[in-house]
Amino acid sequence: MNRMAILAIIALGACAAEAQAADVSIKGNATETVQGSNNYFLLNSPSGPLIASTTSGALDILAQTPTTNYLLDARGSYYKYFGPGTADASQTWGTPASARFSVDHTELLDKFNFAVSWSRVDTSTTSLAQTGRATGRGVTNTYSVNGGVVHDLGRIDTVTVNAQATYVTFTDPTQFPYVDVTSTAAWKHDLSTTTTLNNFVVFDWFSEDDPAQSQRLFWKLFTGLDTTFSPRLTFSGHLGWGFVNSYQTAGSQTVIASVPGPLGIAPFVPQTGTANSWLGDATVGYQLSRTTRMSLYAAQAIVPTQFGQLQKSDSIGLTIAHDINHHSNLSFSTNFNYIPAAPGNSLFGGQSGSSEFFSASVNYGYQLTREWRTGLSYTYLQSNSTAIARSSMILFSLSRDFTLMGNPNAINQAERERARERQQQNIGYVFPTIY
Repeated sequence: MNRMAILAIIALGACAAEAQAADVSIKGNATETVQGSNNYFLLNSPSGPLIASTTSGALDILAQTPTTNYLLDARGSYYKYFGPGTADASQTWGTPASARFSVDHTELLDKFNFAVSWSRVDTSTTSLAQTGRATGRGVTNTYSVNGGVVHDLGRIDTVTVNAQATYVTFTDPTQFPYVDVTSTAAWKHDLSTTTTLNNFVVFDWFSEDDPAQSQRLFWKLFTGLDTTFSPRLTFSGHLGWGFVNSYQTAGSQTVIASVPGPLGIAPFVPQTGTANSWLGDATVGYQLSRTTRMSLYAAQAIVPTQFGQLQKSDSIGLTIAHDINHHSNLSFSTNFNYIPAAPGNSLFGGQSGSSEFFSASVNYGYQLTREWRTGLSYTYLQSNSTAIARSSMILFSLSRDFTLMGNPNAINQAERERARERQQQNIGYVFPTIY
């Protein structure tokens, strides 16, 4: 993390120095979180309750010129497990962290973006959030670089081209590192002042450094609409198709291996062959009142997990948020996810039987002062695969936001945009907002 942060700071300083009049804003955050659960890893036979303590911090540095934004986002945390449930953990402490440096440059008809990032996450809990089972051990390191351009063809048409290269490594010696390259081309057309037509194609190339030199090609083609029916009602929906082709390139040998799938064990080796499936997602947002909002979504998605395999799932979720007053808010969210069985040579999933996952949470937040805030939540998780596993979790957090320089509003806007992108990318994961 230190090397990445230092390089990003140097790049930020060089770019900012090049601009004669840059407005600099620096914002930070420190948070302490305590979680208690009777089955933290959602096992069929847990060893007992577990308490997880997490101390985390974040630092955002934004430099703005009339045409260019330079943003450094650095985060780090330390967690520690206590109690009988630690017997179920592959490791009882860890230091997840991430750093991202991005540049956005705007011209009259074009917007250019470039970013480099690094993240270190706990492999087991990440697997639990994505697939419903805590598999693997150690940490997963992800290094990414991406860039793209948005070009206005006219008043109502916009095209976007973007590419990202990712390199993933594991401290678990049973896992193999891999490279994943994704490119996206999109066309957006405004049908009216309230409705936009979106069309895009995504191409993904995956190459794993395993003995068979496994590779995969994955295409997704989508078309959809974003529309505002009224000041209270919005809709976003996409429909498309996904295609996958997996193969091995180690000499002339052909290696056919069973795919462990979302509930399998490492290491992952793609199965040879081809497959395809329809994909779709729909989100409806409704402002019930001035202080109450509702969002409902449904999707059939195919998403890659941290181990490289593709996971196909059907999901539906509901979120209701209510502002009690200026200082406090209350929200409720629930999610149901179904992962079908993958018979034969299916490349989407691979597990022998279907699985169902359900989650529900109630969250209360209170703004103590302008800088201090606290939160309390209860979460229920249930997994139904080979047997039913249940988990109840209570979480308490205390957080302090601080501004060291400038105006943090632009940083807040960038954070909200990244959160929206992450939420969209997480559709298809079993517990996308729990861990």
